[in-house]
Amino acid sequence: MNATDGERVWAEERQSKALVKRFTCERGGNVAILFAFLSVPMLMFGGAAIDYGFATRLETKLQAATDATALLLCQTPLTTTTAALNTMAQTAMTGAMGSANLVVDPLVITSNPRQITLTAHKLSTTFFDKFTGTSRINPGAKSECATPLPKTFEIALVLDNTGSMAESSGTQSKLQAVQAAATNFVNYVYTSAAFSSATRISIVPFAGAVAVNPTIYRYATWIDQNAQSAYHWTNVIDPSGSGFSNRFGIFDSLKAVNTNWGWAGCLETLPYPLDVRDGAPTSGNLDSYYVPLLAPDEPGDGSTSYFDFSDPNGSTYRSYNSYIDDDDGTKNGKCGTKNSATSYLPLEAQACKYISPLNAKSGTALGIPNGPNFGCTTQPLMTLTNDTAALKNLISKMAASGSTNIHEGFMWGWRTLSPLSVFTSSPTTGSPPAAYATISGSSNTTTINKILILMTDGYNSWTANPGSPNGSLYLAPGYFKNANPANTKTMNSNTRFPPANQNISNSTSARNGLDALTAEACKNAKAVNISVYTIAFSVPADPIDAAGQALLKNCATSADQYFLANTSDDLIAAFKKIQASIGALRLTQ
Repeated sequence: MNATDGERVWAEERQSKALVKRFTCERGGNVAILFAFLSVPMLMFGGAAIDYGFATRLETKLQAATDATALLLCQTPLTTTTAALNTMAQTAMTGAMGSANLVVDPLVITSNPRQITLTAHKLSTTFFDKFTGTSRINPGAKSECATPLPKTFEIALVLDNTGSMAESSGTQSKLQAVQAAATNFVNYVYTSAAFSSATRISIVPFAGAVAVNPTIYRYATWIDQNAQSAYHWTNVIDPSGSGFSNRFGIFDSLKAVNTNWGWAGCLETLPYPLDVRDGAPTSGNLDSYYVPLLAPDEPGDGSTSYFDFSDPNGSTYRSYNSYIDDDDGTKNGKCGTKNSATSYLPLEAQACKYISPLNAKSGTALGIPNGPNFGCTTQPLMTLTNDTAALKNLISKMAASGSTNIHEGFMWGWRTLSPLSVFTSSPTTGSPPAAYATISGSSNTTTINKILILMTDGYNSWTANPGSPNGSLYLAPGYFKNANPANTKTMNSNTRFPPANQNISNSTSARNGLDALTAEACKNAKAVNISVYTIAFSVPADPIDAAGQALLKNCATSADQYFLANTSDDLIAAFKKIQASIGALRLTQ
């Protein structure tokens, strides 16, 4: 090969390398080819993601609608027909999802207990079917609800009937709102499948005290019929020679001059700690017997409002509950000697003036009717019953009057539920309360569930009367200072309060004492598995202060069992939430 041939070969080889290098470095055609190759699967995956994302959101909405509809179906009466249930399911699902492409399958219904299975589908057209090959995605949902076997409850409604309940809460008074809510509650309990026909309700109206039926319980063995309690003759001294063997004798004498002055059924507060515990009186502790509430006639000649009394030493006192003269009008020695002393406490405490009551006068003091039942302003409580007519009749008769003693209301509500307290012995109306539930692990070993619902529009109050040696108006615990049977001097109401809340002398310390009793009573009731709901009816024009709301909130079994109602609508809604909570339905999955 000559030089010319060699040069030509070398030139051709160099040109070939140049062509290879230029081809390998030019990427435009390569990227275009690669993009064209990959664009189809990219559209398929992207379109599928969009279609399935939409379907997932639709399925979530469909599941929520199916759950809500299933629960709605299970709230219907057990007598509802299958056809009616299917119609209701279709209507409810259409309302939630719209009718387009919605398929609601026929319901599957079993009995004992009733279980309803609802399945639904929503046909969803895809947007990228030409790329994915899928023209429809059909999300579905399934929900099963079970109407639980009816449970038996014992429920105490403890309802505030104080004077402030007469005030407006919008278009109606607070009491009218409570009456509507309580009536609705009774109706719900006896029409809902969640409650057995054996469920019973008690109603305890409360104000400054609580009344039992005076006709039924006049001779009850748990009441101090024989004046054995050390508290029986407090504020009524020296019954000897008067012929009175107990307070009922005084009531009978007063009723002879005023038919409204017979015993109205109220009872005084037990001594501490019996007043925050559950139990019945025993012969081993005579102070455990209940003493009939008897508000003594305060010094004066009887008054329709109040009486300013001046004693010989020049002091002037104010009596708000002087309802007869301080003697019996006979001047035969029964009261004559004691009347000559004319000092406040001996005149207030003497029993002789009740023998032949003189100058009896009916009136009101601070909105409360005067007389021996001063502070006993409510209708008698009703023990456990399933007589709906009787329950609603009591609700309709409730009236607003008196001060607020939440402690007494709560305790009497508890007593209506208690298998250990006073409504288990003669006389009784209906069968006594069932045994308490016992909790073993997570299983409740009894079928009886005990509920206490406490509603109040205020906080504990005990009106002071600084113009009297008693220091206060009369309430279930008596006075701030009571006449001592031993020497007619005063004694504080210490024995009815915890040690930290004794020596009550004004409205603030009185409230603190009643709050302490209420809190301890709540704690003890919850300890025996009573489920406590509380409602603070706090309208803006008459609010419950922070301390009052805290007391009620802490009294409730849990935070979600406390309700704050600022209007009548709120109150009615609170009762509805409570009734739904008590008879709650459940989803099986």
